Amino acid sequence: MNSNIAPPQLHQPAPYAASAGSAPSAARPEAAPTSQMPAPERRGRHALVDTEHGIPAPVLAAAAGIRKAVFVPVVTALAIGTVFVAVYLAAFHAPVAHHQPLGIAASDRTASRVELALNDSAPDAYTYHRYSGPDAARHAVTHDQVPAALVAHGRSTVLLVAGAQGPSTVADLQAAVAHGVGHPVAVKDVVPLTPGDARGLSVFYAAFGVVLAGFLFAVASYQIAPRLALSARVASMTLFAAASGLTVALIGRQAVHALPASFATVTAVAGLLAMATAASAGVLLRVFGPVGMPVASVVLLIFGNATSGGILPPTFLPAWLSPLAQFMPPAAAVRALRGAGYFHSAHLTGALTLLAAWVLGCLAVQYLLDLRADRRTAVVQPQF
Repeated sequence: MNSNIAPPQLHQPAPYAASAGSAPSAARPEAAPTSQMPAPERRGRHALVDTEHGIPAPVLAAAAGIRKAVFVPVVTALAIGTVFVAVYLAAFHAPVAHHQPLGIAASDRTASRVELALNDSAPDAYTYHRYSGPDAARHAVTHDQVPAALVAHGRSTVLLVAGAQGPSTVADLQAAVAHGVGHPVAVKDVVPLTPGDARGLSVFYAAFGVVLAGFLFAVASYQIAPRLALSARVASMTLFAAASGLTVALIGRQAVHALPASFATVTAVAGLLAMATAASAGVLLRVFGPVGMPVASVVLLIFGNATSGGILPPTFLPAWLSPLAQFMPPAAAVRALRGAGYFHSAHLTGALTLLAAWVLGCLAVQYLLDLRADRRTAVVQPQF
């Protein structure tokens, strides 16, 4: 090779070269530092310009001012946290029974003595259901008509309990009956918890996870596509609900064996709960606008889960809180999963009906909101 041949000249690209297919443009001057800008221009620049590069101009233009950006998150988060602490501490710091059902299968004399003793120590704490014998009392316990039943036959006294109601409920009833009888009573668990759920909280955690996922789905759906057609939103919601139901069933039923209900039942209940939560959160986001997210979090995540009955039965909730347990979606799902898994499908039909009603009702409200919005748009558009 000839060593005297000069190497080819490499041309450096000009700064800010035009892209293919575009006309060449002059080099862009570097932006002046913020400190060198006039004071009015510095005050007009948004704080995000200095900290987050690459933010589109429309986003910056729509961003809140400094005061709003600083104080609104503080107030919102503090309000939600305050409601959470107040509700959960008020409900669970010292729970006491209110009209808790208790079965008694004993002679009239023994039953009256127990009822009088319990009424003297805790008025309005218990309601009593008398049964003709041990078999009737056992049937009531195993079908979730009463969580426990005192059976006294001759010198033998035993308390039939449903351990699936949770250790706290069983312990409270055992202590109350011992006080009423005047001595400790033998306990027989006729509906024990499944080995995969030693504390009886798996149903609550499963429902809580589904509610949280449904809430987040609704928020993400409206943030990504606030004007999405209802048919497309329902399709997305249905896909999310089906995936949620299968996921809960695979984990809770198949993997850890914590939910004793059948695979199909767990899938259906969890899926309906996911769809009911997503639909109701969507309605709240539509109705309340910018404050819809904190309102939905308070209604669904705080009040919904606090009244679900997963931690303690609704009979242990304060009087101002317990009525919500009759119609909130998390409470319906907990009743359905617990009844299907332990109590011969008690409450399953009613709970599924309630969840379906939530789904259909919320979708109907969203349809009416979309219809009203379309009519307003048609009125505002100019006529040609």
